[in-house]
Amino acid sequence: MTGDGVNDAPALKKADIGIAMGITGTDVAKEASDMVLLDDKFSTIVAAIEEGRGIFHNIRKFVDYLLSCNIGEVLVVFLAVMFFQKLPLTATMLLWINVVTDGIPAVALGLDPAEQGIMRYRPKVFQDKLSAKDYGLRCLSLAVFSRLQC
Repeated sequence: MTGDGVNDAPALKKADIGIAMGITGTDVAKEASDMVLLDDKFSTIVAAIEEGRGIFHNIRKFVDYLLSCNIGEVLVVFLAVMFFQKLPLTATMLLWINVVTDGIPAVALGLDPAEQGIMRYRPKVFQDKLSAKDYGLRCLSLAVFSRLQC
């Protein structure tokens, strides 16, 4: 919902995302809204949605990578303890592995620019929870297969 006047304030407050005009909008509308357009251009809304989709996509890649790596490490330690009754890696070793192998690649994934044509995807793709049912299975399979290749 977009609005700029006092009469729009209730609708802006009730909407999923209320957007007020920053230049021509009243203070009441700005307070009731979730977002304020500073330039009063509707094209800014499209740019903001595109940026948000890019950020969501990067967060998902970041979490996928970190979970699959860490699940693999947990599986290695768990299976080694189950079969050999001793720890293959100390806590310091695991922390060092996490810092070296997870930190820089994860930051790089988080800072990727949005892919071309991200606005062509349906909004449903970006409304999924990060903990969807198939998500855990996908991370587990990535963890197992990435450790088997090492």
